[in-house]
Parts: sequence; C-alpha cells; structure tokens
Amino acid sequence: MDITLIMPDQDSSWSRMHSSVLGFTRKYGGSRITRGAYREVQKLTPAALRQPGCALFIATVSTEDGSRLAGLSLMTGYGEQAGIVIVHPLYRGRHIGTRLLQAQQLQLGRLNCRVALDNPSSLKMCFNAGLTATRMIQGPTGKPTLVLEAGQQVYPHTDAAAVPQT
Repeated sequence: MDITLIMPDQDSSWSRMHSSVLGFTRKYGGSRITRGAYREVQKLTPAALRQPGCALFIATVSTEDGSRLAGLSLMTGYGEQAGIVIVHPLYRGRHIGTRLLQAQQLQLGRLNCRVALDNPSSLKMCFNAGLTATRMIQGPTGKPTLVLEAGQQVYPHTDAAAVPQT
C-alpha cells in the first residue's frame, strides 16, 4: 500500500482526481460524512490544497488490474473546518485510516478531529494514530462528539515550558 500527498499542479489532472475523490467520498463515506465536510470536498481546488492546514492524502493498493484507491484523508483548517478519512470497505481493518491520519500529522504538524461517540471504529483509528481526546461537544448532527487533537494544540492551556517534548 502507498500513501501519497496530492498536490495538483495542472487543472486537467486535478479535474480527474477531484472527480475520483468526490465519487469515492459519495460511495464509501456513507452517513458518517457530514454535509459540511462533503461541501469542503466539493469546493476543493489546487489553490486550496496549497493553503496552510490543508492536505489531501490517498492510499492506493496494487491489484492485478493496476493501482486501486483504497482510502483518502482530507483536512482543511488543520481539521477544524473539515476532517475526513474514508477507507474502502474491502480494505477496512488494515490500519489504512490510521496511516492516513499519521501522514496528515506529519504533513500539517497539528491536527484536530471531531468524532461522534457512536462511531467506535473512527475513535479507535484516531487513538491508534496518536490523537488525544481533549473535550466533548455536541456535534453538527446533535450527537455527543469527542474533539481529538495531535500536535501543539493538545495542550492549549498549559505553559509551553511544561509541555512534554517529543
């Protein structure tokens, strides 16, 4: 499996990639992807992908028919505007989502995710990727939701000298 950061430099190549990302999100995101997050995917542009705090990673697997999209992860605003991770049903349970989140952390330096409490597989993925639950809020669908963070924002109310260095 390969994890790749998508940085389109031509509109023609982006158009094809964007169509694939939208189709994959629609087909395999199910009811877990909020309308707001889907709108972020729809309005994504090459210029937006170059903004700080924005990254799109894809996971591909090699098959006898060639390379196949197995998963994707999009973060905008370091995950505060939108943060999605989608893995194809055939490849779930293989830590692809965890590896996508870890790639996001390395690329962005910090990460903020919101996961509804009734979504244990996504919570497990976030914890396996090293995110820490910092608070509980009411999510966009009205469900109790954990805010999970990694990087500098995990200790927002702590003196910087007291923050453990990694």
